[in-house]
Amino acid sequence: MSNRLPRMCVLAATPLSIHFFLKPHLRELASYFEVTLACNPHCDTYVPPLDLPVREVGVEIERKIAPWRDLLALFRLCRLFGRERFDIVVSVVPKAGLLGMLAAFLLRVPHRVHIFQGEVWASRRGPMCFLLKFMDGVTARLATHVLAVSEGEKRFLEREHVVPVGKLQVLGAGSICGVDTEKFRPNSVLRKQVRAELGIPEHAVVCIFLGRLAFDKGVLDLAKAFVRSAASRDDLWLMLAGPDEEEMEARLRELVPKPLSDRLRILGFTNNPEKQLAVADFLCLPSYREGFGMVILEAAAAGIPAIGTRIYGITDAIEEGRTGRLVSVGNIEELSKLMTLWCELPEERGQYAIAARSRVMSKFEQQNVVDGYVRYFRDIFSNRLS
Repeated sequence: MSNRLPRMCVLAATPLSIHFFLKPHLRELASYFEVTLACNPHCDTYVPPLDLPVREVGVEIERKIAPWRDLLALFRLCRLFGRERFDIVVSVVPKAGLLGMLAAFLLRVPHRVHIFQGEVWASRRGPMCFLLKFMDGVTARLATHVLAVSEGEKRFLEREHVVPVGKLQVLGAGSICGVDTEKFRPNSVLRKQVRAELGIPEHAVVCIFLGRLAFDKGVLDLAKAFVRSAASRDDLWLMLAGPDEEEMEARLRELVPKPLSDRLRILGFTNNPEKQLAVADFLCLPSYREGFGMVILEAAAAGIPAIGTRIYGITDAIEEGRTGRLVSVGNIEELSKLMTLWCELPEERGQYAIAARSRVMSKFEQQNVVDGYVRYFRDIFSNRLS
């Protein structure tokens, strides 16, 4: 029997997903597999080089539905899988999952793993919702193994009959990558330094949003809630950091009039989110859909409590009344009142912050989460790797 390492292909639509979620996994997996990473190198070019001990190949997978380009990407994946004879294909994000699982099924790749981490159709209605949901169902049925990043997502996918009951698994307490608690931790020195760089006074109460600037992340709701709260709280500031995927900055600036706009900071993509989090007093993630609110855990590790919406993925990341607070989706008035309340009650924020950091340290330490994923993939090949 050959002593070669099993051959693994990890497939994502863009390098952004790898950068945010899978870099530590790939470093570990490279010790046990011959790993090839396939994604679209022409998308999200602002992402720094991944610098991983794996082979990288370009496959131009589009985020949005593009029939002819999707067929071309499927053909290229089939050619790649046929040439390389992978033992396992692992996909993340919907489009890469559908094309990757279909190509792997057609080329008879024996182990096909898809990781669900938030459903695009969860906040939609009508024909597009049906189509996207159907595509996720096809992905789940073509895969031999299916993972969800939270118990809430697992229950949702089973309830919606996207994945058969019993096929879907959540590893550990959930999340896809856990939190590097050495990187994300309370840091008063960094807080003072970055506030000075951004022109934010020491007395300010800073609400931060960290993530994609996109409609389904609730950034427009957050801006509207900020305007309401900031009108009566002259110490409230709003900072948004993350890639602007939908040209949101102009719309956000239109929503925040002078002089409130002087207390608005929009920073774009950051490769050092711990610096931005150090500035903040609390985080807001008023999202319409989430697989698992990882930024909530990163903020928690940095000693920052969170306000989020009452949806699966966020209810997994926030223990309501203990590590943060929840509001109804799209309820700007409710969000505004809570933002104002947290300006007035720093002691409450502090209690939530202590509990939130403790929870991350006990359940979501990055190395433990990554070890769980690596162990899962190795167990697929237990007979060969033992």
